[in-house]
Amino acid sequence: MKIVIAPSKTMKYQKIPFVGSKPLFPEETQYLTNILKQYNDEQLCQLMKISYKQAAQVYQYFHEEQTAHPALAFYQGTVFKQLELASYINHHDYLLEHLRILDAYYGVLKYNTLITPYRLDMTMKPDHINLYDYWYTPLYQHFEQVDFIISLASKEFTSMLRHPHIYFIDFMINDQGKMKRNAMIIKKARGQMLNQMVLNEICTLDELKTLNIDGFTYQPDYNQEGTLAFVKVL
Repeated sequence: MKIVIAPSKTMKYQKIPFVGSKPLFPEETQYLTNILKQYNDEQLCQLMKISYKQAAQVYQYFHEEQTAHPALAFYQGTVFKQLELASYINHHDYLLEHLRILDAYYGVLKYNTLITPYRLDMTMKPDHINLYDYWYTPLYQHFEQVDFIISLASKEFTSMLRHPHIYFIDFMINDQGKMKRNAMIIKKARGQMLNQMVLNEICTLDELKTLNIDGFTYQPDYNQEGTLAFVKVL
């Protein structure tokens, strides 16, 4: 089993004593780096649809030396804010075996892969490269022998994967019979589910289905093909 999550654009290092490891696909990442180094601020604005101030910062990412940090202690998005990282020191083997972060710049990250800032996502096309096509073979080979994948990533990142047994976790709210999805609540629930999976070292679908994530419980009647529905009743 592998659990996959998406990265976040916001990054700030938390001083958690994870022992870092090298990226899985350094040549592929270096190729993208060489392309992005050719972009000036204005071109980065257009590529990434960001402000000039943000583009100037991204330009520095690729032209000045950056300190690398373990991925799970570096991302600061909503999903990652739900994680009790200080407790993860005791779950190194589980994290190393089961958790992967899908990424536009690095392809796949282990929890402790050393990374530097970059701000690339799957919708961008550096030098007209379709990043889904670019990462297709490395990701296929990386996950080929996995029995099944639990996706706590967005559909944008889950679409990077080609595997016969991917289970996308679908968090829904039952509001007086109307099924709703709230983007921020979903992000929090994804992080909370990952946190419970790590702390309880969950390895099977049966174990996963017993979790209660802030009121979200497994409701198979709402499953669709390739999804596991967790529903919260208001």
